[in-house]
Amino acid sequence: MKTIQIDTYRTARINAIIQQRQRFSSRIERDKANLSACKLALLNLSQHQSEFLARGVDATSAQRLGEINFEVINQIDGVLGLLEKLRYRCTRSTINIAVVGYARQGKSLLLQSLTGLNNKVIPDGSEGYCTGTLSKIVHQPGLKSAVAKVHFYSSNEFSLQVLAPYYETLGLATKSITVEEFALTPPPGLPLDKKNSEFDKARYGHLRRDYYSNIAKYRHLLGSPPIEIAEENIPQYVTQDSLDQSGNKIVNYLAVKDCVISCSFPHEDIGQISLLDLPGLGDTNLIEAERLIKILSEEADLILFVRRPEANAVWGEAYLKLYQIARDALSDFPLSKCSFMILNRSKHGAEGGDNGYRCQKLQAELKETPIRVAQCIIADCSNSQEAFAEVLEPILDYLAENVESIESEYGRSCQKQLDALYHNISTELDKASGALAKYGDGDLLFEQLFDRFWRRLTNDLENLLAELKENRDSLDSDFAQQVENAIQQCRTDTGIPATKEEIAERRHLFGSYNSAYNEFLHEIRTNFLGHFLSLDKAMQISLENRKDLVIKILKSYLGELGNAQEIDFLQIIYNLLPDNANNLKMGFQKLYEFDVSHAGRVIRLLRVNIDKLKPDTNSFLLSPAKQFPEEVTSELNIEEQILCTLQKLHQEAADKSETALHRILCEPSADAYFMLEEFVDRVLRAKDVQLEWRIFLRKECYQVWSEFRQIEQRVQQQLIWRTLVERAKEVNGLLVR
Repeated sequence: MKTIQIDTYRTARINAIIQQRQRFSSRIERDKANLSACKLALLNLSQHQSEFLARGVDATSAQRLGEINFEVINQIDGVLGLLEKLRYRCTRSTINIAVVGYARQGKSLLLQSLTGLNNKVIPDGSEGYCTGTLSKIVHQPGLKSAVAKVHFYSSNEFSLQVLAPYYETLGLATKSITVEEFALTPPPGLPLDKKNSEFDKARYGHLRRDYYSNIAKYRHLLGSPPIEIAEENIPQYVTQDSLDQSGNKIVNYLAVKDCVISCSFPHEDIGQISLLDLPGLGDTNLIEAERLIKILSEEADLILFVRRPEANAVWGEAYLKLYQIARDALSDFPLSKCSFMILNRSKHGAEGGDNGYRCQKLQAELKETPIRVAQCIIADCSNSQEAFAEVLEPILDYLAENVESIESEYGRSCQKQLDALYHNISTELDKASGALAKYGDGDLLFEQLFDRFWRRLTNDLENLLAELKENRDSLDSDFAQQVENAIQQCRTDTGIPATKEEIAERRHLFGSYNSAYNEFLHEIRTNFLGHFLSLDKAMQISLENRKDLVIKILKSYLGELGNAQEIDFLQIIYNLLPDNANNLKMGFQKLYEFDVSHAGRVIRLLRVNIDKLKPDTNSFLLSPAKQFPEEVTSELNIEEQILCTLQKLHQEAADKSETALHRILCEPSADAYFMLEEFVDRVLRAKDVQLEWRIFLRKECYQVWSEFRQIEQRVQQQLIWRTLVERAKEVNGLLVR
């Protein structure tokens, strides 16, 4: 093939741009490193945030920590992916031109014309979709014949990149399938909701007919190292229509990830240019459609859309969809700056001969569609001279003039996202800066803890006081039971002589019935009162139980100060109170000293009811002649009268005592209420008493609150947090330098 001379100055410019782009990669590497360092710093902050919240911090710090949104880390991952794509673009040694089009539109003819390769290497079969895999055609001056390097899928790549999209899209499985599983088990049938879709049925046909039925033929290639092959062997790996010597179809292309073909283009000194040959669109092969998006976004610098206008051609849905796929692949980058539309003129086409008029018609109508390209060119793709003069040379001129601005556009797009990310990170780091500002502040901590202490103590004591007030006129059940037990024991164990003989013996002992009678009164009286001596203690126990309720509340809020036994607790707190805490000291002293047992309250009440059991107030036998009728002359009758009188006096004393005791069954409840009311007034309501609590608790804060025992640890944690925030701010600042 005749070599065509072109503008070497333009070639030098293109090569210089590639070198300049490669130098730009160092900045991208720096940005990636800074962004990765920023991500690590944010991950450390996020981990510490979780630990703080799990461990428990004060409410203010918890709220501020919770407001920090570390979802920004996911944004970093997205920008890192973008930077990696940009880095890959900048480190490439070629400017890549992707040729895209539907089958039988002239895409392969254009590639043949530009590269000098024949239709065996770049198939252009009249039926079906001949190109089976991605081919990258690299210009390497001086080669006599083409050579290729073939890369194969690994088993894992094949499973994830080839099989999984089919199974997921067609709804065949809920999990990834391995190559081994695929080889042993045919794909399940299409779900009911897919069976009416011709497109899904066609995809399913690819999976079952091509990949599954032929797996024994290509499976051995999965995971193989790259191989280098001569020109005559290239069709065996890149086309769908190659046959072996026995006439069987060769399906090696199913295992091929990509193929890099090196050859000497028929145009000298065009610079470091490579052409990307993508499988023809319109095929229902899902994998190649996905591959197209990936290639366009990562590999291509310029895109050539190739179309051969047929009879009655219009810019219909298929071509708008093709453009949309490419635009989606390039995201927010304007496709119009890096794409050309090539209308393939066929002068002797099978359908209507020369289609030049249809080409001109579509060229004129293009501006009325959403498709926007840098230029729309009409050329005969099968003619090498015309393909060069009308397609390649204008494209190279355009690249020489615009590749810098295109690369700058990519850079600006990336920098725009970097700037947005920087501001998002800065916003969250500003929140982080103040999150623990007061966490190690002892004064603030005391105020927060004291406020909680005061609210809870006040609430609990007032609730207890309200409960005692409601029940102050109710009998104390424990005390009532003790009273009933004492009365019953008093009536059972009277101390009265059981028989007249005992009275007679006592008379003989003293020589007088009067003396014996008086002696019995003393014994019965003291025995009577002895049954009730425990009631003062029972009343005090009831009161102590109420004191314990107060002590339980106090101990629950006084930390380690509450470790003292209840019997000592009030006295211990009293001794710890500052001397000038007059209200508190008085309140604790009165509560501690409040006592009823020492006053002999019950016995004092009973003694007024047992006067007749005293000899001085009952002279029953002092004048026998006045007490007994004359006919009573025997000693036996006197003894019966004494026994009867003693029983009557005891019964009367017991009845009066029971009545009196029943009147005081509610007194323990009333005493408890007034005792607590006095205490609450002193420790909660007295003037300046809250200040007295503050002074006392500030002095004892390390004993009362565990948070104060952790204050040093808090300070260290606060320092670590501040260091992490400053580190994150430092590396985040590098993103805008």
